[in-house]
Amino acid sequence: MEIDQNCGEVSQPVDDWVPNSIQVRILEGVAAGFTSGRLSRELYLSSKTIDYHIRVMSDKLQAPNRVALVSRAFVLQILRTDEWPPRIAWEAMD
Repeated sequence: MEIDQNCGEVSQPVDDWVPNSIQVRILEGVAAGFTSGRLSRELYLSSKTIDYHIRVMSDKLQAPNRVALVSRAFVLQILRTDEWPPRIAWEAMD
């Protein structure tokens, strides 16, 4: 664990987190700018389930919002930087 000197919060390492198959599809959709409603229709999940997974991923990647979640996913090389729409790097999958 590490203490962030700027905001005093305890941060957890994210090195060991690997997104599951649902989280992969949701993260790709969030990175492409899809709303929870659109993701819920496309993935046949409730919007509450989508929001739950976004919250779990945001907690794991220490991201306060969707933009930060996508940004962290790019920085940690979970999302590929060489294609659009964004796709998961195969190395990041479970």
